[in-house]
Amino acid sequence: MAGMYGEIDSRGAYHRVLGEATEYVRNVLKQRPDNATMQRILKELGTMQHWTENGRVPSIIERASIEVGLIAARELSGATEEEGLFIEKLFALNNYFEDWPTDEEAASARDDDSFVPSNDFGMSM
Repeated sequence: MAGMYGEIDSRGAYHRVLGEATEYVRNVLKQRPDNATMQRILKELGTMQHWTENGRVPSIIERASIEVGLIAARELSGATEEEGLFIEKLFALNNYFEDWPTDEEAASARDDDSFVPSNDFGMSM
């Protein structure tokens, strides 16, 4: 994964990765339709798709409400190699969606560009 947006370096790449992640979840749900984690992830990915269709820019509130990265971190431990790649896509999608960078910003983003909160003493937390 390259940087905080992984393979996502543009709006076009965002939509491609979103489609790949959605397809992966649908395939898992064909085999295990009662998988609550994948059902929740599919709902979140569908919401992301809806909020970004036809060039629409998601609002700040919408961007803050997506949790596919958190769901992946909490619920998909002990992943296989294929599932590990899927989890990386979810992290990248979550970061990209939350930040909603321009294509130029996304193409040049690195992990060290991410915000690190500090406490009242100016020290990183």
